[in-house]
Amino acid sequence: MKFKSTETHRFFVPPDMIALDRVVFPTEETRHASKVLRLTKGDRVIVIDGVGGTYYCELEIITSKSAIATIHSREMNVAEPMHQIRMSVGLLKQSARWETFLEKAVELGASQITPLVSSRMQKQSFNRRRAEAILISAVKQSGRSRIPTLDEPTLFEDVISLEADCKIICHEQSSESERLLDVLAGKPSTVSMLIGPEGGFSQEEITEARAKGWKEVWLGERRLRTETAAVAALAIANQYLEL
Repeated sequence: MKFKSTETHRFFVPPDMIALDRVVFPTEETRHASKVLRLTKGDRVIVIDGVGGTYYCELEIITSKSAIATIHSREMNVAEPMHQIRMSVGLLKQSARWETFLEKAVELGASQITPLVSSRMQKQSFNRRRAEAILISAVKQSGRSRIPTLDEPTLFEDVISLEADCKIICHEQSSESERLLDVLAGKPSTVSMLIGPEGGFSQEEITEARAKGWKEVWLGERRLRTETAAVAALAIANQYLEL
């Protein structure tokens, strides 16, 4: 038995609460199913485990304190892109803008998110628990089956030392700048993108990244906010790589 994603509600259940033919809902998802959605025995639901599994289920037991569903069928990597895109984005002073980026990054297929600590940023920490909740909610809403990896805040020099088939740093136009689609022309399977904080990257950081093989990309004449640049670059890259 398989259900269309538009017909049923989606829930996140960690892998250790999923057996061969049963799913035991965690407390928060149980409360949401019983109290908010008022689901009953026999209702169809879709469960994701956050690591690629999607399970098409039917509620067997549902009370205010427990919910158990029977698994009828399962699939792997539903709505997941074939390529991997890591987004390293400067932490933002305004939490709401950072959280907007997190949500959109999930919807647009990012596989890994790295809060970037660079020389011009004004903030070096974030609320991890809230960030993880946003990622889970966005995965359920978007129909994906994997929760992107969320790193701890990472220094710029450590990020630029990481390897990928294609390494892109978004920056204002210069003699070294290229078009995003030109850099992606070879359809790389792993892409790493760097987006700076409100103040952008320093020239020293650009020089360091260039020395390690990062390609400068210019996103247009208009100055974009950090989260706008990240969403624009990710949307363009994901759409092009899926063609």
